[in-house]
Amino acid sequence: MHRFLALVPALMVAACSTVRPSAEQPPPPADLTEPDPPSQPFFADEPRWRPLYHGIEFAELATDVPRPLVVSALRIDTGAEGLELVTTPGNGEAPLETNGQTTRAFLEKHGLAVAINTHFFSPCCNLIPGEPKDLVGLAIAQGELVSPVSDESQRDIFIFEDGVHDDSAFDAIMLTSIQLDQMEHFAPTHAIAGRTILDHGGIVASGDDFATARHPRTLVGLSDDHTTLYLVTIDGRQPGYSTGASLAEAAAIMFHLGATMALNVDGGGSTTMIIRDPDGASQLGNSPSGGFERVVGSNLGFRAARLQPETSQNR
Repeated sequence: MHRFLALVPALMVAACSTVRPSAEQPPPPADLTEPDPPSQPFFADEPRWRPLYHGIEFAELATDVPRPLVVSALRIDTGAEGLELVTTPGNGEAPLETNGQTTRAFLEKHGLAVAINTHFFSPCCNLIPGEPKDLVGLAIAQGELVSPVSDESQRDIFIFEDGVHDDSAFDAIMLTSIQLDQMEHFAPTHAIAGRTILDHGGIVASGDDFATARHPRTLVGLSDDHTTLYLVTIDGRQPGYSTGASLAEAAAIMFHLGATMALNVDGGGSTTMIIRDPDGASQLGNSPSGGFERVVGSNLGFRAARLQPETSQNR
């Protein structure tokens, strides 16, 4: 934890790479928050959560009304024993900040149960594993700074720290860019950057094209009591199957799932969820819009204990 303290002054230094940002990089966010709890027009029923691992459940929501939409969601109990969070590490002395890999390759390399993509990145969108990537926004992995705070739009963050207040596997908190600017010191084990879309139950609205267009989305959310983390993908750009969502619609869906705080991270063709099945094979939990798994700049995932089979009682 203390390894990061020496890196705090570097947080406010913008990335020095000359690589152009991803074409999918959104413009700066607005700061309008709707006061009323958001409603969404897609799903009338509550999600049906299915246990995958100890502390991790999965649900899929699908509808054709008012248009085709498919949502895949992981619900993670932060207090579950055996959970271990992993984010993409830096690439040391290599160019840029990380070495690109698919979310599946990330899951396999680190022996994870579930994983999703996270940061916007550049260059995008080659299919070359190991290609150096520059991340947009703060990234911390295993207590080490990977990417500094950016002056671009991805300035809101989720920070994760090994449980320090209780016996939880990890603590999670969302900070907006304003809150981050007011902090002098903090030492998270992990951090990811994104764009706030849901803040204490209110939709953070914006009228720019990236916000209002319907795209595939990758989202990270948190319950009001900080005990439940949500990793969510919304499929899109697939007519007849799933059209995608605006940021306001994505925020309302996150609220429907149980989150009161949420970030939008890299979406579009990068949106990917991978789940390891009981037989040990890795499977797609969603349908990437390009029809293939993109090599991305960063990912987030969990190691978790397998579910114990039910045992019959002695007669």
